Amino acid sequence: MNPKIYIGLSVVFVASLVAAAFLHFFSVSVVGDLAAIPAILVLFGALFQLSRDSIAYDRSVRLEEARNRFTIGATSHMAIVAFDKHVGFCEEYTKAVDSALETLFRRGPNEDVLDNADTLSTIRTKWTLWLTPEVEDGLVKFEGALRTIGAQAWLLGELRANDDRADAIKQAYGTFAAVLGWETWRGEAVTRDLAAERIVEGLRNVLGIKQLTHLRAELVKRALDNLKNG
Repeated sequence: MNPKIYIGLSVVFVASLVAAAFLHFFSVSVVGDLAAIPAILVLFGALFQLSRDSIAYDRSVRLEEARNRFTIGATSHMAIVAFDKHVGFCEEYTKAVDSALETLFRRGPNEDVLDNADTLSTIRTKWTLWLTPEVEDGLVKFEGALRTIGAQAWLLGELRANDDRADAIKQAYGTFAAVLGWETWRGEAVTRDLAAERIVEGLRNVLGIKQLTHLRAELVKRALDNLKNG
């Protein structure tokens, strides 16, 4: 609200009425009527300005409420604790994912990857309170893929030379290709949902790494711009 606008409108309104009354007093009615026109226009202008100020005030109130909700949500004790827990979980789980990939890179499909799957499952269970169902579902599928690789690799080691090994090989190596993020295996398209890189990217999304990095870059840019302009 700008008081100067209303003061100006008031001055014009009073001046117009005084002029109209003065001219009517001296029987100059036509000119007096014309002199009253600014007063009428001022009334419309005042109503328009009041409407604008009311809209601007309502908008500022909504923005302030939204800002307060954001501040309370982002800086509350629970929000800080939850973020710290997410950081701890993501770091521990990502380290275990890297260990599983190392096992697969070094030895290919093998039964020892079952231990990696158990480690990942133990970590997820420990932090399950802080995980959303959507995140946990993706992790369970990834751990299941590792178990499929390990179980089928163990089965291949137990089968005799004359046993049918085709299905075990397909499951072990097909899932192996999916976890490593291959696009195809033996000419067939491989699902990308089980790729380890997708799991790590999902954990980054949990922490909002991309948004935080963008925000930091924007803040640094603004700070540099202020220094240059200062």
